Amino acid sequence: MSDRVPAAIAVVSAAAILVYACATAPTSNPNAPVRPVTLPAPIPGGAQGGPGGPRAPLTDSARRVRDSVTAARRDSGAAMVLRSIAGRETQPAESVFKNIKIFKGIPAGRLVNIMNLGFGRSLGVSCGFCHVIDKWDLDDKEEKTTARLMFAMVQTINKDYMSKVPNDRGEQPVVNCFTCHRGNPRPIGPDGQPQRVRAPAGE
Repeated sequence: MSDRVPAAIAVVSAAAILVYACATAPTSNPNAPVRPVTLPAPIPGGAQGGPGGPRAPLTDSARRVRDSVTAARRDSGAAMVLRSIAGRETQPAESVFKNIKIFKGIPAGRLVNIMNLGFGRSLGVSCGFCHVIDKWDLDDKEEKTTARLMFAMVQTINKDYMSKVPNDRGEQPVVNCFTCHRGNPRPIGPDGQPQRVRAPAGE
């Protein structure tokens, strides 16, 4: 008997709550004003307007997080390559790696650092931006071809133009990838925003 009393009390209490809820619930009124819905703020740097829509600009903190993650991924890739060529770091790059076209003669270990700190950090990208991971010699990506062309451009600017610029500080002024890219895949324009590098037909 004592075990049934709490159960009976619980049932009666639940029934009372249900009756009260039904009695006090608002009735449907088609003329009632619609309450405005407040949408959550967009995620910084996330897509707005659905797939393909414009992206919100990254906040400084979000940009720092993105850059840190990219740098960590890039450093990890460089370390992996260096481990794979352990003992051959001082050999010419073309004797260690395949399809070397513009860095012939430099030590293989130095080439890895150039890829990581020179290209990767200057453009704010990781290895997979230009390379097919684990198949570094392939030229499948257009970005790799573009990087070679841009490097040739930088070499020409430094040799034919910057070498003639007078400098009373003693050091010869030079340009490099970071001069224009500032940690972005596309060069930064006067407005501080990444620029379109290929004009549409007719422009």
